[in-house]
Amino acid sequence: MSAVSLSLRFEPIVDVDEALWRQRVIDQLQAAPPIGARLTLLSAPAGFGKTTVLAQVAAQTRDNGQPVAWLNCDERDKDPAMFADNLAAALARCDPGPAGAEAALLDRLAALSEPLLLCIDDFERASGPEVDGLVEQLARVAPAGLRIVLASREMPHHQLTRLQLAGKLRLVDAESLRFNLDEAKRLLGGALSEQDAAQMSAYADGWPFALQLARLRADGGAMPPALGREAIKIPRRQIFDYLANEVLATLPAPLVEFLSDVSPLERVDVASANALRERDDSQALIRQLARIRPVVIVDEDNWSARLHPLLRDYLTDSLESSSPGRAAALHLRAARHLASRGELHEAVAHAVAGGRLDLGADLIEEAGAFRLVATEGAVRLRLILEQLPDVVIRRRPRLRLIQMMQLVLDGGTVGVLPEFERLERQIRDADSGPEDPARFDLEIVRCTMQIQASSHHLRFSPWSALDQGIQLARAHDADDERLLACTVPIEIFFLHRYGPIDRCERRVREMEALYAHGAYGGNSQWMSLYHARTAMAQGDLAKADRHIRLSLQQDANFLNFRQGSLHQLVQVLLGRLAYQRGELTAAREHFDEIPASPMRLFEILSGSFVEAAFCEFALGHTDRALALLQEARELAFEENLPQLDAMAGAAQVELLGRLGDLDGMRAMAERIKLDALWDLAQEPFALPWVLVEVTARAVFCQRLLTGQAARAEAVGHALETLAQGSGHRITALCAALMLARSTQDDAALRRALALGQRAGVVQTFIDFGAELMAQVRTWLQQADAPGSPEATWAARVLQAWEQRFHERAHGAVATLLTPRELDVLCELAKDHATKQIAKNLMLSPETVKHHLKSIFAKLDVRSREEAILEARRRAVMP
Repeated sequence: MSAVSLSLRFEPIVDVDEALWRQRVIDQLQAAPPIGARLTLLSAPAGFGKTTVLAQVAAQTRDNGQPVAWLNCDERDKDPAMFADNLAAALARCDPGPAGAEAALLDRLAALSEPLLLCIDDFERASGPEVDGLVEQLARVAPAGLRIVLASREMPHHQLTRLQLAGKLRLVDAESLRFNLDEAKRLLGGALSEQDAAQMSAYADGWPFALQLARLRADGGAMPPALGREAIKIPRRQIFDYLANEVLATLPAPLVEFLSDVSPLERVDVASANALRERDDSQALIRQLARIRPVVIVDEDNWSARLHPLLRDYLTDSLESSSPGRAAALHLRAARHLASRGELHEAVAHAVAGGRLDLGADLIEEAGAFRLVATEGAVRLRLILEQLPDVVIRRRPRLRLIQMMQLVLDGGTVGVLPEFERLERQIRDADSGPEDPARFDLEIVRCTMQIQASSHHLRFSPWSALDQGIQLARAHDADDERLLACTVPIEIFFLHRYGPIDRCERRVREMEALYAHGAYGGNSQWMSLYHARTAMAQGDLAKADRHIRLSLQQDANFLNFRQGSLHQLVQVLLGRLAYQRGELTAAREHFDEIPASPMRLFEILSGSFVEAAFCEFALGHTDRALALLQEARELAFEENLPQLDAMAGAAQVELLGRLGDLDGMRAMAERIKLDALWDLAQEPFALPWVLVEVTARAVFCQRLLTGQAARAEAVGHALETLAQGSGHRITALCAALMLARSTQDDAALRRALALGQRAGVVQTFIDFGAELMAQVRTWLQQADAPGSPEATWAARVLQAWEQRFHERAHGAVATLLTPRELDVLCELAKDHATKQIAKNLMLSPETVKHHLKSIFAKLDVRSREEAILEARRRAVMP
């Protein structure tokens, strides 16, 4: 889309200099009850001057030295992701920083210190449950300095009604926008007598647009006829038709013809007008349109114009009546012209309006078919394709391939692969020759299909198909680099899933270089996710967090409403980050943000079920954790998702073991064939990496708890080797903890603490239980360098564990154990002897023994070890 066209999205489309200043309405918009409103809704039918008044509010605000962000909505904004992107772009225009600084602006918005006015016009074109919900969320959580004003022809959905009931929405409706008698006299006073002005105001019922047209007609020298009371009852459409005819009658015939010819265009620029009219004199005619402001708004900087929507409707109706078929012909000319300028969405819309669905399909194919996902992005391409009925798409193999590719990229993979195989047979049976574009598209889109195919196999290798597709893309890179922009991201996806991370990093840099000199803005947010996932695997949690929150605009006002795989992958990653840092409540909130949907990407399912279960377990909700894992296994069985089944089963083995249910642990290990799964996991890149790690933890837990310390140690060594080969540093930390726990190896513990300090990891240490905490405490007491990074992190981990213990203990058995008994239980979990407990708590050894006896009785146990196990079972101990 051209820069001029883009700029029109973010500035008022009216000129307030020639409009009657309506301070009465402006005051209502700014200060009418309720006083605490965070959002103002200006709602009225077409022609009531909503945009003009909103522009006046914006102008007055700017005159007062305050910034204003403006967004003109269109139908594409019904998609919440598109609306969020455009809203972010509008906000970014308030900031004089470099291009692409939207994320920094949103961060500043979260801590806004100066007032900001956000104006959203034509909101009815974007309104829907999801977009309305986004606006509601923005109004609820935005800083106090942000004022939001919506202008809409229709009342939005019930989400904004909730704001009104909560006293956070100010409503200004059509009744407030009607010109009162004083305003009508001021508008018409220069052209009509006071009596005629009053009569016309009554006739128009205060309708601003009708009064503006009456003024134009009077300015043209034609006096209105005498109007009786019965005229007030005439429908507004008839008023519009009558006055519009009078206005058009004052114009030269060539200018009226020009208006009719360009009426299909939402924005009239010189090139588009020339294309529709097949002439080259449009600029001179656009200049003349200034005489009928505000029915037509003319931008003299680039000589473009915007016809009032009602005028466009009138002209279109008149054109169809006087010249049947001409409107369709004009739409088709517009379609071809806009397609040549790369404005594909608008081009397809005109083809559809012109009755040529086949032309709309042709334009998409000519523009590159599936390649458009690289430049337009998945959201915009979906909106383009959705303008065509499904029956047209199914007749076009190349368009059907786009549809299937989008289903896979959005995670909705059920049934896609069989359909792809049927389409493949159809294309090959057509015998159209090797140069058939559909055959070429088929081979490239096959790379995307690997995502779907991988869902139904425990062991899966996508590399052969990917290599073939990428080689084909590289061979044709000189002709169309979009091919690489479509295939390399799929390789990055699988490298993040399986490793190695260093190769993934190289591919990300390749994509960055490609994006740097191409028009790939529709996919730029994925680059940030690639960087974040790489940083997470490399153990740089701070860098991963920075990429998400700064580059992906992780503001609750926006991301919560971004639907599809990007949103859900980001929530999984944020949940994982919070979990590793020990921020369990925040982690659970992120996992809960993943909605129940047909998404079947393994990364999303593993996060929403398995990683969420570990989080619930760490919070002490053991029943909820085990229920999540069981739910995951049931889903895996129903939909043939063996990787999810294996991961959930391995997680159950570990959690049952940590709860002391050794029989349940052994039964689950046999059920999922845990030993065979571990053998497979040790083969490089055979299983998704998160499955490798969870399997290793389950095997380690099982062997350690059943007295097989040497075999548990072997798991640690094997996992450490695998982690080093793949570049996953947090997994290397986990492996080091396995070695420390199974062999009491201080060198391994020190390696883990060094990795933990660099990464900021807390929770993995806590997951290894009170026994490891006792080992960490002993190491810290004997450390030869108390101020070292490792010692500092050991103290941090112990502090987090003790805080978690007290929170859990007081919440779980506050009515069972006394506060002093809880203190003793905490010391007991640190593996301290009675004398050491007495010293730490400043009690006598006899008093400690008394408390221990009471604890054993209340927990119905006979030993210290049983007390610790029972405390875990009751979710008292982390």
